Amino acid sequence: MVLKRQYLLSLLLLGSILITSCGVEKNQSLQFPSNSVDDIEPTSIPTPSQEKVLSVCLGDEPTSLFIYGDLSRSANIIRQAIYDGPIDQVDFQISSPLLSELPSQENGLVTVVPVEVFPGDQIVDAKGNLTILTSGVEYRSSGCLYAECWQVYQGQDPVIMDQVEVKFKLESGLSWSDGAPLTALDSVFSYQVAQELYGSAGPRKQRFTAKYEKIDDQTMLWTGIPGFLGIYDYTEFFFTPLPEHNLGKLSGSQILSTENINQQILGWGPYRLTEWVRGDHITLQRNELYTHSGEGLPAYDALVFRFLNDGEEALAAFSSRECEIVLNEPDLFRYLPELKTMKEEGEVELSYYDGSAWEQISFGVNSLDNKQNLVSDPITRGAIAQCINREEISANRGDAGSIIDGFYHRDDPRSNLNNAVITYQPQEAVEKLKEIGWIDHDHDPETPRIAAGVENVTDGTPFQLSLLVTGIDEVPPTAMMIKDQLYVCGIEVLIIPLSAAELLAPGPEGPVFGRHFDLALFAWSSGNYHLCRIFQTDEIPGIYPSFPKGWGGANATGYSVYSFDAACDILTTSLPDSTESLDALASVQTIFREDLPVLPLFFRQEMILSNSILEGFQSGNYSPFWNIEEIR
Repeated sequence: MVLKRQYLLSLLLLGSILITSCGVEKNQSLQFPSNSVDDIEPTSIPTPSQEKVLSVCLGDEPTSLFIYGDLSRSANIIRQAIYDGPIDQVDFQISSPLLSELPSQENGLVTVVPVEVFPGDQIVDAKGNLTILTSGVEYRSSGCLYAECWQVYQGQDPVIMDQVEVKFKLESGLSWSDGAPLTALDSVFSYQVAQELYGSAGPRKQRFTAKYEKIDDQTMLWTGIPGFLGIYDYTEFFFTPLPEHNLGKLSGSQILSTENINQQILGWGPYRLTEWVRGDHITLQRNELYTHSGEGLPAYDALVFRFLNDGEEALAAFSSRECEIVLNEPDLFRYLPELKTMKEEGEVELSYYDGSAWEQISFGVNSLDNKQNLVSDPITRGAIAQCINREEISANRGDAGSIIDGFYHRDDPRSNLNNAVITYQPQEAVEKLKEIGWIDHDHDPETPRIAAGVENVTDGTPFQLSLLVTGIDEVPPTAMMIKDQLYVCGIEVLIIPLSAAELLAPGPEGPVFGRHFDLALFAWSSGNYHLCRIFQTDEIPGIYPSFPKGWGGANATGYSVYSFDAACDILTTSLPDSTESLDALASVQTIFREDLPVLPLFFRQEMILSNSILEGFQSGNYSPFWNIEEIR
């Protein structure tokens, strides 16, 4: 079988804290019939004889395998074997084992329709926010793409706005693991369940959906809220099917709370769940009705997922062959030297993939500290970037993946390759610092440079910066390397270690989001949103109403540039395959590279241990176990 390919802030990973922002509108409610769980019809599935069993160990046990029940990494890994996708992204190429074609404007599956909108109707305003059409609201009329044509609504007359429609077409011949046909009704049922479960607190795909309906047995139509064009990827609005024939008699809350739903879970993928012993293991067996079963897939008759407590237990389980694969266990990086030795001796295979979190140094571009701001100038920030050897830091971090220069991975097609790569050039950096007035007044390498004609800095001010990091028990090695490297350029760094909770606490008390720092080391998470949104002016945290988001804004740097805001506005309010979006995508990256409100370092890396005789693993950028059926 050919290998499967494939806004603001939906999800931010800051250091070790996960911060979510919802603020959602409820579209419509669905009334489910109230039935006993006993009304679920039992599924009779023939059990194949087990000949080949693959044992997999995970860092933690999921609480549920229901798609709206647990979004943890372990749950998603196991679901890859049950659901097969439904959307795969491998090395930045998207594919789907369920959809016959990925929607685009070019193939006609994406259309923009002018619609009449009346006062009181829900819309997406000119800035991409959900609101109601009422007096004073800024909106974009049909065909308006740029800020110059935005209008402020006055009066009681209806207006014409654009509404996006996306068609999703299923492959023919799909079936659930119990033999029932998988149809468009199952995807629509999934949307209805999500509507009931999430209500006004759902993800983007809920908030910006006006309708999700069946056209025929193979086709669904997604309709967006009028004015919403800020789509990151069209497949984001495809709802993973749920078996309506099996769960249709239950309410969403019943599905979520009923324990035996996990035991009866149905999918269309290479394996089906047959046993879950809480605290010990989950067993999946071959799905004889899998689309590619005629091609000898999956390669194993059964999968057994076991759960671990730490890296030490993982190594012991792997060495005893209790596990042939270990993944989702971050603690393994503590044993990287031993694992590399085992790899050299042919005892283990190590595969790596870049996670969504990328490490970076935020600059206090517009700090609120009662002292002079020494990093407000982009030339200064550029020189600091040239003083930091990211390759050396990465080489000394076991969990460091690909170096990053902007919002996107260097191999991502969206990455603007015309922008200069950030390189380690300390001598050039020193010359830049001298040119803008940071001089080595005493020619003593033990003392920092001082200001002599630096714009907005008092002469005689030493070049001393604070660096906020997470780490109470010990200072992270990365922070020490940054300090040493900046020292070579004549910049003195005081490392201030804090707990993750202290570092990333909301403003005004929190030092990062209260904007009281020079440098701060933590990680952002990429996802289904445009990262430029984080650095827009209206995201700067501060006192409301001077700062629209109050202390809930994400732009802790305080960076504010009109041209960047304008390009990001276009990017976040345009269809992803439009000319306007592609032009804006290049612009925001160029401005970001020139101004450097943050210095990107590298993606955090994940590791997979596998028996050296196993095939099907690779290093790159993907969701783990996306090709579980091909591992042999």
